[in-house]
Amino acid sequence: MKKFIASLLCAAMVVTLFAGCSKSSSGTSDGTASGGASGDGGNIVRYTLTTTPQIDPGVGADLGAATVLINIYDPLVMPKKDGSVEPWIAKDWKVSDDGKTWTFTIRDDVKFHSGNPLTAGDVAYTMQRLLDMGEGFGYLFNSTIEEVRAIDDTTVEFVCNKTAGTLLATLVRLYILDSKLVEENYGQGDYGDKGDYGKAFLLENDAGSGPYKVKEYAANSHVLCEQNTDYWNELDPNAPKEFRAIGSNEAVTVKTMMERKELELTDKYQTSETINSLGKVDGIDIMETNTGDIMYLLLNNSKAPTDDPHVRKALAYMMDYDVVCNDIFPNSKKADSIISQTSLGHKKMNDYSFDIEKAKEEIAQSKYADNITDYPIEVCWVAETPDREKLALLIQAAADQIGVKVNVVKTPWASVIENSSSPESTANATTTGFAADYPEAGGVFDSALSSKKAGTWMNCCWINDDKLDGMIDEALSTIDTDERVAKYEAIQDYLADQCVMIPLAEETLRFAYQSSYVDYNAADPEYSIPVMGYVNYMPNIRIYPDKK
Repeated sequence: MKKFIASLLCAAMVVTLFAGCSKSSSGTSDGTASGGASGDGGNIVRYTLTTTPQIDPGVGADLGAATVLINIYDPLVMPKKDGSVEPWIAKDWKVSDDGKTWTFTIRDDVKFHSGNPLTAGDVAYTMQRLLDMGEGFGYLFNSTIEEVRAIDDTTVEFVCNKTAGTLLATLVRLYILDSKLVEENYGQGDYGDKGDYGKAFLLENDAGSGPYKVKEYAANSHVLCEQNTDYWNELDPNAPKEFRAIGSNEAVTVKTMMERKELELTDKYQTSETINSLGKVDGIDIMETNTGDIMYLLLNNSKAPTDDPHVRKALAYMMDYDVVCNDIFPNSKKADSIISQTSLGHKKMNDYSFDIEKAKEEIAQSKYADNITDYPIEVCWVAETPDREKLALLIQAAADQIGVKVNVVKTPWASVIENSSSPESTANATTTGFAADYPEAGGVFDSALSSKKAGTWMNCCWINDDKLDGMIDEALSTIDTDERVAKYEAIQDYLADQCVMIPLAEETLRFAYQSSYVDYNAADPEYSIPVMGYVNYMPNIRIYPDKK
């Protein structure tokens, strides 16, 4: 096994070395064709993503979308590095004695990019749009919020159908829309008198109040945003004047652009070989940070043969966690729970280790013991994340030792999302990494385990456990933090021996960046926020173009 993975890594390094010698077909010497500056005087931060992000805050919900949404929209409350929240658009709040009515006082000094004032009516409109559409981060609210009321211009109420202990934490994902601007741009659609609810407009335009505003949206290419010079919250003079999110992370292009200083930050999906190679280039450093991301093997609990817990446990014992954490995702540590150690409510679960003999024993106890070869296990890896191919091949090599057939399938990210919509089209195992949408255990339980939210790229385990659903609902409705944490821990105890999904590694995210003229504070432990996307929060980055 060790020799196999070593050979695999060596082959990948050779490919990377040849890639470093080739010339990018999509870039030019001045960077204009590959995301270069456009009249910014070099005061721009450019970074890569797997695809051009979805920038409608009612639709976008993956990492790429989050990195842009947090910069062009203001959330109701802002997450902090310790997992709590701080006032932002909401100055303060209170909750009724029964925990069902939350009242927020809204700032009166915030303007949208259009110049329209931000009011409680805009907050209410944004929440109602999420509830009506049921997309994106709407899943955080659509089973809880019963009524939304703007009492006056600075007061908004959310009335819940049950006590809502995690509501405050989830509101870091309520990105406030300019309701007047959106209403002026309704197109034809399926939402009655609201037409398309502004979805066509918000596909390429923003209606936010955040520190940056959309300057250019080029489908299948990039999003270019410029600093909002009228932002209500003071920005550092050295914060980027522009940023460009580029919808391509092809390794050769990324490496070439970094060497030419046409790119300031790499994405987290670059191979360790590419990152290590870039770290040897003068003026480029490697930033390592833990933002709560876990690399998972998401298991389809409703499809043969991974519908059998013994087969799922066999997969857990097949994993060489040392190789995963040291070679495939360097400097990461073995995950000891489905909840990150950075999240409120983490508790150590069943600690599987690499043990081929135990894997054989689990297969022998399964209902497929006599015909396991008739049920190949499909392991899907995301095409835009080449390190995950090594992970899939590692599983395949271990499975060969116990007579289990594994089919490794390279799947584009868009197809992974589409396939996750039903248990029949979802692979037996999908290599997926993510952090919680808000820094509590409930953020993972609600988005990735509740059967009520099944059918998304995060929730494709198809568990269908009524008792688990009840435990999750009860925890999320608990107002008292200590009581809620105790219930989070009970859920982990309940799941400990079921192996519904396999947490592989608490990922140390590794980014190459232009250290000679960029201070990448966003990934520094002092600034790191354990919520997906905030690693690229531009107000936390400093750029000095005169040092370029």
